[in-house]
Amino acid sequence: MLQLIGFNTYTEYQTALGRSDLCFENDRRLYICEFKVIGKADNVREKLEEAKAQIREKRYGLRLTNKEVITLAIVIINENKDETFGPVREVAAIEEVG
Repeated sequence: MLQLIGFNTYTEYQTALGRSDLCFENDRRLYICEFKVIGKADNVREKLEEAKAQIREKRYGLRLTNKEVITLAIVIINENKDETFGPVREVAAIEEVG
């Protein structure tokens, strides 16, 4: 979907200290995303903090570019609530890491 609206996208982007899950960019900004998937909504804050710590530890935002770099920690819930409708997948939290 990001490509359809004009972003260049890169998955599993390798850096010196690790791999970020998703990067996408346009002419002005580079977005770096770290995703955490959980089974139940009760762990959202914990997983969000884990994603933010990973972004900082692996220094995903340290890139040689003239673009504004925005790092995002994202938690997705993948929960089986009802066998009739299958799993529910939803973004539970997104937070910019400064």
